Amino acid sequence: MIKRRYGLTRHMEYPQYPQVKLHHNIYARITGEENMNGEVSPAAEFERETNTIWIYWPQATNTQWVIETLLHEYTHYLQDGKEMTRLYAEGFEYDNHPFELEAQQKEKYWTLYDQT
Repeated sequence: MIKRRYGLTRHMEYPQYPQVKLHHNIYARITGEENMNGEVSPAAEFERETNTIWIYWPQATNTQWVIETLLHEYTHYLQDGKEMTRLYAEGFEYDNHPFELEAQQKEKYWTLYDQT
């Protein structure tokens, strides 16, 4: 439903829909060491290099969270990755970055996708 509503990104030469994959921990996923932990582990992320939305399933406690997270990360898929990086380099942080704020706003529409 999210793909139908928002479509393909305009910021890839040959756009494809992102994959959605699950893992238990970003540090374990990146290092390949299953027991690896770090200080701060995100609940989800959009990995632009592989066109993958990663959901770190221990955080996925209910349907609302899953839908909000997919909307948030799909919004990042739609955004210009170079512009996102440029804005971070200019001094924006997660809490005030325009692209993060846009993704957070999209989460409010989660009820449109709730089929429970």
